[in-house]
Amino acid sequence: MDVQVRFARTEEERAAIYHLRYATYVEEMHLYAGQADHSRRQLVDTADAQAHQLYAEVDGQVVGTLRLHLGSDGPLPETLAKRFELERFVPQVPVEQVCFVGRFMVRRDMRGTAVPYRLIQESIRFQLERGMELTLCDCQPHLLNLYTSLGFRPYLGTYDDPEFGVMVPLVLVLRDREHLEWVGSPLRALLPSDAPASEVPARVAPLLEQARGVLSQEASDPDQYWREVHGLLGRSRPQVFSGLSEPELQAVLASSHVIECAPGDCLIRRGQVARTVFVVLSGTLEVRDGERVVAVVSEGEVLGEVAFLLSTPRISDVYATGAGARLLCLSEKSLRGLIDSSSRAAALLLLNLSRALAHKLVQRADSPK
Repeated sequence: MDVQVRFARTEEERAAIYHLRYATYVEEMHLYAGQADHSRRQLVDTADAQAHQLYAEVDGQVVGTLRLHLGSDGPLPETLAKRFELERFVPQVPVEQVCFVGRFMVRRDMRGTAVPYRLIQESIRFQLERGMELTLCDCQPHLLNLYTSLGFRPYLGTYDDPEFGVMVPLVLVLRDREHLEWVGSPLRALLPSDAPASEVPARVAPLLEQARGVLSQEASDPDQYWREVHGLLGRSRPQVFSGLSEPELQAVLASSHVIECAPGDCLIRRGQVARTVFVVLSGTLEVRDGERVVAVVSEGEVLGEVAFLLSTPRISDVYATGAGARLLCLSEKSLRGLIDSSSRAAALLLLNLSRALAHKLVQRADSPK
């Protein structure tokens, strides 16, 4: 497959990007309905005017895109600076050396191909050429493993986006060769071998030691991660892990991560295509059908099993309540791999998920209408 990646220079190229945004966000994900131009089937926002638009083309069709805001081009959008708490980095890194990356999307049939990586690769290559030191972006929880495997690191807690729900802010220290090599990032090949060492990694290291409420296996020391997760699970494991041996539990938890949601945060939005399975470690969440609360999920219980078991979009909205919630996020990809590779562990996991779902159905049937 011949993938061409370039920056948009013409109005025709930008229109094709905005069409892909519309198809992805509005038609597929059911987002931005109030902001989109439905007559032209385009999704544009004010931040596009000062951004670089990168796109991937296959057989003459735009199949992927992302947007870059470089501090060296002028003032960065205030909304982005606030969302990513840019002020925490400014004493260590000039704004002119910071880049925001967003609006990253790939057409559904191209998501398992080389297209996503090619876009990221060319984006990083461009930033290095322009003297950038930090790349800031965010992702939904189910994409955290992908980004951390590339070298991105969570450095804040999650925040609640009005369209996407819970999001995780991330930073990539572009010239941190040591970290890129530690995670095995393919992006390390883009660093010139004869380039002088950058002082930025050491200067920002104290800011990246721990993200509030976010633990990622991909970005942590494995032994430390297992100790922390075991501590969070407690002596009485959640029922979804019932019967699993220690090696089987570690296989189930492969590429897992832990996040925290503040009260009112939307963890799951109806229609979303992500199929991460969540285990509630603490706190409570409400499952809603519109404004009606249909279930309350608390410590030890499971969320998201319907979409995982049926391979369908989400069927309900889920919001954190009370004092918020802490959740263990199980990667759909890892769970599918487990089903293919370990019949006993897979059978136990699927049985436990089915029991959890059946228990919810019984509770809902018994609850007053």
